[in-house]
Amino acid sequence: MTSQKKTNGNLEDNAPEGTALSPDEQVEARKEGAKEAAKEAGKDTYKFLTDGNLPGDPPAKQYFGADDIMQFEGLLGLGIESFEETVSEKAEDPVPEEKVVGLLRLERNGQNRTSYVKAMMKRLGLKTKEDLYAVSPGGPDYTNDTTPITKL
Repeated sequence: MTSQKKTNGNLEDNAPEGTALSPDEQVEARKEGAKEAAKEAGKDTYKFLTDGNLPGDPPAKQYFGADDIMQFEGLLGLGIESFEETVSEKAEDPVPEEKVVGLLRLERNGQNRTSYVKAMMKRLGLKTKEDLYAVSPGGPDYTNDTTPITKL
């Protein structure tokens, strides 16, 4: 059985030549390491607890009344061209934004048709999947393509 060489707490004896630190340098290095660790822990805590908002702040975009959409539910039965015209901001009597959010949630959790989802995303100014999931967290990761194969 071989015996291991015991090392003492003196780093000068254990470190290769030229890399030994003086006691003052060791103390300073420990302080810097502790500061960096505290900074990283603070960044992680802020990121995971606040999602970019300060604690207690309301979300950046709220849609009050988005769940009260029964009178607008029939719009999802329109053809895509009519639907796009109806939810467009340029419509004569546009559907309120919070109701479009409610329709988007209903569509995403129901038929989930690509063209309808895209029309509502355009109206709401949503560009990415992350934006879509922030407004409408339900529904699968995909949408159902309803593009006609032929002109019939």
